[in-house]
Amino acid sequence: MILFTNLDFLTIFFGMKAISTLDSIDRQLLRLLQEDARVSNAELARQVGLSPGPTFERIQKLERQGYIRGYLAVLDPERMGYGLTVLVSVALSAHQLQSIHEFRAAVDQIPEVRECHHLTGDTDFLLQVAVADVRTYQELLAERLCRLPGVQTIRSAVVLSTIKRDLRVPVPEDPS
Repeated sequence: MILFTNLDFLTIFFGMKAISTLDSIDRQLLRLLQEDARVSNAELARQVGLSPGPTFERIQKLERQGYIRGYLAVLDPERMGYGLTVLVSVALSAHQLQSIHEFRAAVDQIPEVRECHHLTGDTDFLLQVAVADVRTYQELLAERLCRLPGVQTIRSAVVLSTIKRDLRVPVPEDPS
């Protein structure tokens, strides 16, 4: 009988990259940078107990290896004029690879679509859309979303309030 850990299972069946190459300092750096990407290298070094040179080298290594994709400022959608968030479920009429690629490419060109998730089940895609108000969403729906390639059905759910929004990715503890 072969037994797998959860990480083994995820790595084998879903192609997830194992994070075993990260030591406790790398993990701590990732946590600290997610809390405040503007923190100075000197402050990071102080918090992880290294000198600035090795700290900077570790961060560059984490960037090269793809653990850190980039740095950004998180803006408030409402302050930017996007007071309405809509979750949009989309089912495609055909599920050929070409149809999926065409849909994904078209969605990528719509700036109001903040997220696009490819799903299993009855819904093929779940979009998170940010717009100013219901009228603006109605226009976007009629002029852009309904005209996306391969769309069979669209269902919309207006978000009344957001209870939790966290852009951070949990960094697992060091297994050792």
